[in-house]
Amino acid sequence: MPGLEEAFDRVGAFLEHRLPLMHAPGAAIAMTDRTELLGVVVRGFADAASGTPVRPETRFQIGSISKSFAAIVALQEVEAGRLDLHVPVTEVVPWVELPQPFGSITLHHLLSHTSGLATGTEAVLSGPGAVWNLRHLAPGFPPGERFWYSNDGYKLVGVVLEHVTGMPIHELLNERLLHPLGMAHSTAAITNNVRTDQATGYATLFDDRPPHIAHPLVEARWIVCNTADGSIVSDAIDMAAYARLLLNRGAGVLSPESFDRLTTPVIESDVGGYRYAYGLDVSLDRQEIRHSGGMLGFTALMACRLDRGLACVMLVNGGGDRRETVEFALQTVEAGLVGDPLPEVTYPPDAASTPDASSFAGTYRGDGRELTLVARGDRLVLHEDDVEVILERAEGDAFLVPHPELGRFQLSFARDAEGHVFEAFHGGDWLPGDSYDGPGPPTAPVRWRAFEGHYRGPGLWEPSFRIVIRKGMLLKIAPNEETEESELELVPLADGSFRVGAEEWRPERIRFEDEAAGKTLRAVLDGASWHRTFEP
Repeated sequence: MPGLEEAFDRVGAFLEHRLPLMHAPGAAIAMTDRTELLGVVVRGFADAASGTPVRPETRFQIGSISKSFAAIVALQEVEAGRLDLHVPVTEVVPWVELPQPFGSITLHHLLSHTSGLATGTEAVLSGPGAVWNLRHLAPGFPPGERFWYSNDGYKLVGVVLEHVTGMPIHELLNERLLHPLGMAHSTAAITNNVRTDQATGYATLFDDRPPHIAHPLVEARWIVCNTADGSIVSDAIDMAAYARLLLNRGAGVLSPESFDRLTTPVIESDVGGYRYAYGLDVSLDRQEIRHSGGMLGFTALMACRLDRGLACVMLVNGGGDRRETVEFALQTVEAGLVGDPLPEVTYPPDAASTPDASSFAGTYRGDGRELTLVARGDRLVLHEDDVEVILERAEGDAFLVPHPELGRFQLSFARDAEGHVFEAFHGGDWLPGDSYDGPGPPTAPVRWRAFEGHYRGPGLWEPSFRIVIRKGMLLKIAPNEETEESELELVPLADGSFRVGAEEWRPERIRFEDEAAGKTLRAVLDGASWHRTFEP
């Protein structure tokens, strides 16, 4: 089909233009309808060091897309009468102990991320180990009240399924889904054997600051795990088979009633325009289901348009945003199928372009520093001492600072009631602008000075974070793809710990311990220890 061939060429060109921005050497995109694989687009390298190209059969870790696999198996157990979604999980698995000050947590709450449990630091890689750790971590809000993404919650789903079926979760997923769907090149556990037959995962060199396109790529950390929250390894062809299962509403695997339950929206998610069901984000009109995934060195995105009978899966051995590319692929291939004009391939926007640069121009002084921001056309240029840096828009009024020292933190701005920029923030520094006429910062407790510093630890997604005092607040700052989650206020609690985040419902807790020479040496975040490092 000529239109379809040209459509895939354009998808490949679109991907080529964006791959350098994704902190990844390679990617694969598969498109399928309800009956067959339509095509696979591959670009770049499965292993950059050897120059091995990505092929359609190249395997990637799919991360949290695995959650929907676990949700399907849970619903199979419900169909068989061996599991009830609304029975407290502590009654299903006798050894599981959870603090439940707000009421019982059920499998329904775990599957829909409404349990109130912490996200999980990933410091404990086994399912039972992570669940055991949860006995010391109280949920932040009553079950069902709100959405809060919890990897540990899905680890507990895996523990429940193991208990009910008597099978390890990876064997269960293989038996119930991978084998029946013909996903012969997929596995539900990340083992050392897998390492020789998958793409190499990559991350940017600096794990202590926001990633930038100029940062070199390095091989990501390797872990071994089989937890239900994200341990499936697959290729684009196999994942297209899974997408076809969803396009066909679970036929052959789930009853129509169970598929409806799988995709019935439960609560507003953190993906704009979608609500969360069981292991899947569902559009408001219920015509599209999708889920993203991320593991160390890998990211993925699956989107299924139920009304159009078309799905796209994108697998990447690195990071970066996949949404724009997946959306282009869906639009372009659909146009190719029906003979409509194909969308034009576009280049990504210039990262250094700031059309409203003049609104940030001015001088900002505070904490012994003076920054001058100058609008140079559509460029926003920072001057400090003998440093000149062109800033790059991150999100909203936050900017990346491409500089070896200043790049440890984003430079963000706040606006007054009239919408005028009047103050800036960089790490622990508060920098009021010339137009600022408000009060000075509140005085922070002297005790907090012992906590300030850079900590490193076992967290997979946050191997390091910094604690700073800024404008009278204690803050935890860590690289995070969600800008609003990268800087979080630490709120003191009666027991000497701190809530991570200003909102009262947040479940994460941090405590500072082991003081020497006026500095705490250890930060205990959700039961795992991060230790002070010599790095600034």
